[in-house]
Amino acid sequence: MLSNYGKDPPQRLIRAPPPSDSATPPSRITMTLTSILSAADIANALKDCQAPDSFGQKKFFQICGLCKKTPKEVTEVFHILDNDQSGFIEEEELKFFLQRFSPSARVLTAAETKAFLKAADDDDDGKIGAEEFQAMVLS
Repeated sequence: MLSNYGKDPPQRLIRAPPPSDSATPPSRITMTLTSILSAADIANALKDCQAPDSFGQKKFFQICGLCKKTPKEVTEVFHILDNDQSGFIEEEELKFFLQRFSPSARVLTAAETKAFLKAADDDDDGKIGAEEFQAMVLS
């Protein structure tokens, strides 16, 4: 029979929690679109732009109620929509903009995507930052 007498007890592996990223807004973790916008308003906004080439960002933001929200809430929505969490919404992410509101929604057409990007991209860097998104929504 083997004895552990006089030997150190086996070591247990303890994992440290992941480091805190102060640049990551807490909204990405705890917020959802329906915690800021009503599900009914989102459904109405999506219904209004079901047909290809019928999407207009200003009208969409009015119908879903986003343009009536505080700057902080608009920024929280931006972080939810920033799918890759790069700090920007790029053209590829814009194609799937409606699907971020509902997985069954359609993809934006190329023309709608380009018009959306052009309307918000004030510095012409090919992507929409949080400040640009907020300015577009609240203007």
